[in-house]
Amino acid sequence: MDRNVGPEDRGVRIIVAIGLAILIYVDVVEGTAAIVTGIFAAYLFLSGLLTRCIFYKLAGIDTSVQEQPYSTTDDRSGL
Repeated sequence: MDRNVGPEDRGVRIIVAIGLAILIYVDVVEGTAAIVTGIFAAYLFLSGLLTRCIFYKLAGIDTSVQEQPYSTTDDRSGL
């Protein structure tokens, strides 16, 4: 699977995952909600580290930076 998570999206995913993990650690979220939140935080953290998101792939979303072809001065001047 190709990379489809960009640098900004990657940072947000990792920060949100760490924030959710802290909420679980300090017992703000308890019980079954803590398990679901933990799974969601783990997914966000791993997808941020690996820069691949299965849900982005299914939806056809790509926030990664794509290389743009460079133009040389010869191309612009018509030579």
